[in-house]
Amino acid sequence: MTRYLLLIVASLALGTGIVSTTQDNVMAATSEGTVTSKSSVTLKAGNTTNPVAPVDPDGSGDKFPDGGGTGSTGKLTLDYVSDFKFQQQGITNGQILTTATNSNAFVQISDRRASGAGWQLQLDPSQLVGQKDSSTISSGASIQLGAAEFIASGQNVSATPQVVATPTQLIPIGSYSKVAQANKMAGVGTWIMKLNYNASEPTNLLVAGSTVTQKQTYQGVLSWLLLDTPQ
Repeated sequence: MTRYLLLIVASLALGTGIVSTTQDNVMAATSEGTVTSKSSVTLKAGNTTNPVAPVDPDGSGDKFPDGGGTGSTGKLTLDYVSDFKFQQQGITNGQILTTATNSNAFVQISDRRASGAGWQLQLDPSQLVGQKDSSTISSGASIQLGAAEFIASGQNVSATPQVVATPTQLIPIGSYSKVAQANKMAGVGTWIMKLNYNASEPTNLLVAGSTVTQKQTYQGVLSWLLLDTPQ
């Protein structure tokens, strides 16, 4: 069976930030026979300039073994996006099915705006370019995220972001599609969107067989876009 290896290298773009706010908390609890006093504290968000290091998506909090990270700074950042290499599995009805080979793929997002305004994540797979003859596949190809879920990186009290792309949804190349979002008061802090962790619902790249000119490696990029509003 002929196999094609396709390497997808991630790139990113960032949305704008929102000014952080302060908040006051006042406690007052009474019961018979007790006396209470008031307390207050003014809180501000953590450091909003330094990059957030990627951590292992197994939830241990360990620094991701491949290191790196995007180095992005600010209050709303894409901290890490995985590269993908796909391997052909077969051809059905003229369509080539390839599956990602890395099982610990993930996207890491940090929201340090302290506003709970929400955000959305979009994905745009680029055209594929043959490394032998420079032929391009600009249509007839799409990505399936497969099973995907968000887990918190460290302690987090906000609501969990949502993956809005279904496992089998076709995300076409050449345009942005929304794949995840954090509604108001969700997605605050650092969150990891795990990908390609479920062998029964893997991350796939599908290519129309008629667009492949010869046996060769095709390369492209996945462009991830983080916007500062959920809609």
